[in-house]
Amino acid sequence: MAYGAAMTHRRSLIALVLVAAAILYNTGTPAHASFGISQRWGVDSCGINTVAKAQAFWTHTPYSNIGVYIGGSAAACPMNSASFMTALVNMGWQIMPIWVGPQASCSSFGSRMSSNPDTAFQQGKTEAHASYLRLRSLGMSVDNTPVIYDLENYDTTNSTCVNAAKAFIRGWVTQAHVPTAQKSGVYGSTCGSGLANFATISPAPDFIDGASWDGIKSTRTMPCISSGSWTNRQRHKQYRGDHSETWNGVTLSVDNDCSNAPVYPGPDELDTGQGCL
Repeated sequence: MAYGAAMTHRRSLIALVLVAAAILYNTGTPAHASFGISQRWGVDSCGINTVAKAQAFWTHTPYSNIGVYIGGSAAACPMNSASFMTALVNMGWQIMPIWVGPQASCSSFGSRMSSNPDTAFQQGKTEAHASYLRLRSLGMSVDNTPVIYDLENYDTTNSTCVNAAKAFIRGWVTQAHVPTAQKSGVYGSTCGSGLANFATISPAPDFIDGASWDGIKSTRTMPCISSGSWTNRQRHKQYRGDHSETWNGVTLSVDNDCSNAPVYPGPDELDTGQGCL
């Protein structure tokens, strides 16, 4: 091929590549980051399990974030529908994905972690991998996506139980940080789940979701949690427990949250004046 003809052919190929790229990226829908920092109010409820109910609690309400139980052996209401998750995101909800797996070895739950720290560590890793697979099956990004492990109350004076729980959460965080990494969180009573114990493990959870039903929205106010722990936009707070609310004609039993921590997807929603900081 002559030089001039070769250059013309090359320019044609480059043009085709640019056109193809434009088609791929100009979808008409703005891309979402896999996470954003929310400083807004949220709600979670097993009852928000249909698009219609989610819409009722979205339209002209104060809520921006929604806790969704995505699975785990102790989950009472796991959401397995990719279309439902897509509908939530399309409405504008930012999601707090929650995984409810084995509970503390000294708890009364039917699904419990081992009291042996080495075994518990491996179990924590297994749960993190399972949550990763569930995110993928729900059509969600797995790149820095926040996932919260729900650890309910247990006897925090039982040192064997505490050490196993610490090992389990260390496994949960360790596996979550394997590329493609997620942001690993832990939910529980700020006192009754011993969340403060996880501030000193390595690696520590990326953020916490602390339950303290004191009615105080500020994420800075968490009993039993040091003011020096999880300070860099790393706290959700469940400040009110089970109660009934009615929005747009739909009444459900819900919990209320205030956030200064990651949610799925982005963008950031910062300093909205809702009292979460």
